[in-house]
Amino acid sequence: YGMNKRTKNAVLTLVVGLILNIALGAAKLTAGVISESVAVASDAFNNLSDAAVSVVTILAVWLSARAADHDHPFGHGRYEYIAAFVLGAVIVAVAVELFISGVKRIIEPADIAAGALLWATLGVSVAVKAFMAAFYRVRGRRVDSDAIRAAAVDSMSDAIVTTLVLACMLVERFTGAHIDGYASAAVAVFIAVFAVRILKRTISRLLGERPDPELYARVTSIMTERPEVLSVHDLVINDYGEAHKTAEADAVFPADMSFTDVHAACDALERAVLAETGVRLCVHADPEMTCAARLAELTERLAG
Repeated sequence: YGMNKRTKNAVLTLVVGLILNIALGAAKLTAGVISESVAVASDAFNNLSDAAVSVVTILAVWLSARAADHDHPFGHGRYEYIAAFVLGAVIVAVAVELFISGVKRIIEPADIAAGALLWATLGVSVAVKAFMAAFYRVRGRRVDSDAIRAAAVDSMSDAIVTTLVLACMLVERFTGAHIDGYASAAVAVFIAVFAVRILKRTISRLLGERPDPELYARVTSIMTERPEVLSVHDLVINDYGEAHKTAEADAVFPADMSFTDVHAACDALERAVLAETGVRLCVHADPEMTCAARLAELTERLAG
């Protein structure tokens, strides 16, 4: 597919995350086998599952670049929203699993085996996941992608969980207290709140929500900047993906303008809005009587 610049940047961002997740998963798996730590080995499979989700997200973003066809006349941009929904659901599942594990640890406390290799692996994991969260956040804002924003939340939740494990290991080493169960349950609730926000936003966009007020104001401003446009009303913006937005609007022109001039003005408005916002606009022209004498004549006829 012919991907635009935004889609290419989004795919590149997700590929970087995929590589880091695979590398981190392999490192944790190696450390888990060498140190005979089941916890680290299990966490390695969590990273590899993140890599699998990254593959699904890359595929969805790539598919979203497909052009409109007979069955999908408004394009395939909502594939990206579906990917964000899947990632949000995965984060919810992780939060539930973490909560259950925390409750089990509260009921049956257990010592955490901590060797030098384990400390080093977890420390590197925190650093890498924190970097990925920041990287996803910056890139997600730049390309305006819900899928990448969701990946940022997922990476941050992984970093928080691993930091929590390190903190609990320190507390246990110096005090002997087993607090990891309580901390895990609390973090699970924290992660679930963010995941639900992702799901809520994604479902809202799939159902069809009110357009971004800033985008609405920007389109209106571009249209009313032209001197021949007297006013704009009934602007409707439809969201079929971050890079696939369409709009309809009524623009009011002086009634004495020629049809040719009105048509040219409508084309110019559509090109200007597309160039500045990426929204494909369709303009309907409404006439308004501006000649005082003619307006007085029509008013008198209606009154009579």
